[in-house]
Amino acid sequence: KEAAAPEFSTYARKIVENSKALAESFMAQGVNVLTGGTDNHLLVVDLRPQGVIGNIVAEALEVANIVVNYNTVPHDNNPPMYPSGIRIGTPAITTRGMKEREMKKISGWIGQVINEVTHYRLPEAKEERGKFIKQVKQELWMNKRLRQIGKQIKTFARRFPLP
Repeated sequence: KEAAAPEFSTYARKIVENSKALAESFMAQGVNVLTGGTDNHLLVVDLRPQGVIGNIVAEALEVANIVVNYNTVPHDNNPPMYPSGIRIGTPAITTRGMKEREMKKISGWIGQVINEVTHYRLPEAKEERGKFIKQVKQELWMNKRLRQIGKQIKTFARRFPLP
């Protein structure tokens, strides 16, 4: 019933417009978006050029109050537990009333977070990886820059309350 309402079509179009705007904003920053953009509600960022894994970026973004999923990318040389991408969706932020202008701000913050963690490299030795990830997560939650970005995002998000 909800999907048959005319308002739902408008909302669905807005989700895709936001997703496209987010992808375009990433690409303008030099961040690699798979398929060169998107035609739906989500996009996948390929982090191989930055040399960082999706787990670390996803955790760093959580510290900064943004939630994404880590995700494999085509021809990923990393194991599935440590993939080279992140997946981002726009339905939740669209529901909150955000539009294309806000996608630029969000992509900017995500870009800052990615840059903040590019020095982390997954160890070659499999037996070192679990300990490494645990240590990195602790460091990320203590990172002053990530926490500062998180405060900015929290202030920004208050302008867009949940309906």
